[in-house]
Amino acid sequence: MKHILVVDDDGAVLRVLVKALAGYQLTVARDGDEALAAIGRSARIDLVITDYLMPGMMGDELIGRLRAIRPDIKVLVITGHGVILDRERQPWWEQARHLSKPFGLDELIAAVAELIGEPEGITAPYQVRFEPPSGR
Repeated sequence: MKHILVVDDDGAVLRVLVKALAGYQLTVARDGDEALAAIGRSARIDLVITDYLMPGMMGDELIGRLRAIRPDIKVLVITGHGVILDRERQPWWEQARHLSKPFGLDELIAAVAELIGEPEGITAPYQVRFEPPSGR
């Protein structure tokens, strides 16, 4: 089963993403430190979906640190700041697949399928692992 690491500090966003991505194995992290810990413990993560604006570690720093560990990791950035990032034209932003909030679930599912393929089937119950809090 394809494995996605979902990183967002907003619990409501995480709940929606977990439901929308039900056909994939998911690991959920609430910040960059939890995401890095998850990458270190997992033999295989096919895709990282991350918010850009998070406390502690911004999405661009997380992506840079993830790529230092796994240069081939696929990333989907979700953000409410896409217009600003489009204007800034940062290389990391232009290289990453991204969706601007608010986005439709059909857009999310299409972007994920484009990056790692369709889910292998709906699982019940969902296979979701939440990372332990990073000691804040």
